[in-house]
Amino acid sequence: MKIDHIGYAVKRIDRALNVFEKLGFVFGQVIDDAERNVKLAFGEKDGYRIELVAPLDKKAESPVDRYLSNAAGTPYHICYQSEELDRDVEKLEKQGFKVVIKPRAAIAFGGRRVVFMMNIGFGLMEIVEKASNSNYGFQTKKETVM
Repeated sequence: MKIDHIGYAVKRIDRALNVFEKLGFVFGQVIDDAERNVKLAFGEKDGYRIELVAPLDKKAESPVDRYLSNAAGTPYHICYQSEELDRDVEKLEKQGFKVVIKPRAAIAFGGRRVVFMMNIGFGLMEIVEKASNSNYGFQTKKETVM
């Protein structure tokens, strides 16, 4: 599997975007994922992709709440691309990883399935089905405007 991106848990996506853009990252549109109760934004710089993840509705539970209670703006998962998601999940389970969020379609990845797995020695891992095109559905704001 190849690394797709590093996920950063942030309290406010607008502030995080501002900081990362000053560092030279170019972001796509902010995505509201109501099913997971998060706001997402993908950014890229020099071939390095990141995902900013913030709570959408502070009144409801979000997958990043626990991380944000201990730190502000922190990397919290590595996402890998998978050619065969079910096979890779099975392989990782045999290596001691546990599924914490079952595979399901994700709006942020154009409906491709993602799964979250945890291992005490590794931490949190996200796996996304590989897209058929080279940009994996990522569009910068500049590309969207053209």
